[in-house]
Amino acid sequence: MEILTVLGGGSAYTPGLLQALIAHSAELQLKTVRLYDTDADRLAIVARLGEAMARSAGAFSVEAADSLETAIRGTDLVLNSTRPGGLAARRIDETLPLEFGIPGQETVGPGGFFFALRSVPEALRVAAAVQAWAPRAVILNYTNPSNIVTQALVDRGGVDVIGMCDQSDEDLEAIVHALGRGGGYTFRCNGLNHATWYSDIAIDGEPLGGMPAAMAPPDGFDEEHRLRFGFSLDLARENPGHWPNSYLPYYLFPDAFVEQARRAGPRSDVVAASLDRYYEHFEAEGRSATPQLRWFRGSAGFGDLAVTVIRALASPQPHELVLNLPNQGATAAFAADTVIETRVRVSRDGIERLPAPPLPASFDGLAAQLERYQRLTARAAAGGDAQARIAALAANPLVGDERASHEPVGHEPAGHAVAVRMLARARERYGSLLPASASA
Repeated sequence: MEILTVLGGGSAYTPGLLQALIAHSAELQLKTVRLYDTDADRLAIVARLGEAMARSAGAFSVEAADSLETAIRGTDLVLNSTRPGGLAARRIDETLPLEFGIPGQETVGPGGFFFALRSVPEALRVAAAVQAWAPRAVILNYTNPSNIVTQALVDRGGVDVIGMCDQSDEDLEAIVHALGRGGGYTFRCNGLNHATWYSDIAIDGEPLGGMPAAMAPPDGFDEEHRLRFGFSLDLARENPGHWPNSYLPYYLFPDAFVEQARRAGPRSDVVAASLDRYYEHFEAEGRSATPQLRWFRGSAGFGDLAVTVIRALASPQPHELVLNLPNQGATAAFAADTVIETRVRVSRDGIERLPAPPLPASFDGLAAQLERYQRLTARAAAGGDAQARIAALAANPLVGDERASHEPVGHEPAGHAVAVRMLARARERYGSLLPASASA
C-alpha cells in the first residue's frame, strides 16, 4: 500500500492524521499521501504544512490533488473524511431539531439524518470514482454518520469499504481516567455506531467489576460530555457487566440534552470560532523547515485509528480492532447485511468477524428501531423519493416518539407527522446546503 488519498484533506483534523502517519511511516511504507478538498485555500495551507512535516521527518511525499479523479486514480487507500455542507449545515443539524423539542446532534436523531442526506450522495460519488479509477482500493470511511454512510456504500456494492469510529476508545479512556487508573484496557462490543454496548471490560487485565459509589467524570469534560458520562454511569449500574456508548443517552434522556443545548448554544459555533487560530498556526508552521505542530482539531485517536487500520491491512499477523462492517453472523441481534460496530481481526489476508457479546435485554427494542432507521436512511439518502425520506426520518426513535408530536396531520402516524413538518422546515433552513434530490 503505497498511496493513500485523504478526502477532506483541507480539514483541521488532517495535520493530526499526518502527524500520526509520519510517526509510523517506516512500517507503513507509504510513498505518497494525496490530499483533496473542495476548499482550495485550506487545502493549500494544510498541504504545505504536510509537505514540510513529512520532509522534515524524511517520510513520504504529500501532494494536493486538484480534482477527485487526480486524487483517486491509482491509489491504494481512500480515507473518506468529509463534511458536506460545512459548519453552516452542521449548525442547522444542531439547532433545527431543538425547534421540535428533540436533541440537536450531528450524528444522533434528526441532525444525523440531515447530515446523511448530504454525506451519502457524496460517498456514493466517491465509490463510483474508486470503481472507475482505483478498483482495487479500499475505502476507509470516517465521514459521519459513519454507520449510515458505510451502510449505503455496502448496499451499493462494487467497492471494499471499512467504517471507522474512535468513540469506543474515547469512552473506555474516559472510564479509565474517571477511576484514576492507568495502563491499557480490553473490551468487547456489539451494536450500531454510536449505539453500542461494551462488555468484558478489563483494565490492566483486571475485570472492571461493579461501579464505585462515587465516580466523577474525567477532568476537562465540558457540560455536555459530563452529562453523557453521568447518564452512561447510570445505565452501566442498571445493566451490570455493560457500559453504553456515550451517545446512547441522547436517545434515552432526550429532554436533558435539549435543555442543555438550548442553554449552551450550538457546538458548531465553538468550532467555527476556533478555526482561524488553527489555520493561522498551520500556515505559520508550513513556512518552517522544521514545523512544530502544537494543535489541531480532534484527539490523537482520530489519526491513531487510521494508522492502526492501515497497519493491520498490511500485516501478516491479525490485529483486533473495533470497526463498522456488515454483520455476517457476528451477532444474532441484527440482520446479516446490517453494518454493525464490533470487534474483528484484520490482516493482509482479510477480515475475520469475532463473535459479538450479547446486548443487554433492555436494549433489544431500541436496537431494532435503530437498525430499521439506519437501513431506511441509507436507502433514502442514496436516492429515495419524498415518501422514503419521510419514512426514514420517522423511523428515528427520537422523531417517532409521540411526545414530539402535538398536532398530527390527518391520519398519519405521529412520527410521520413530525417528519413531514421537520422536512418542510429543513427545506427552509438548509436551502441549497441540502442536495436538490433531498429537497424535492
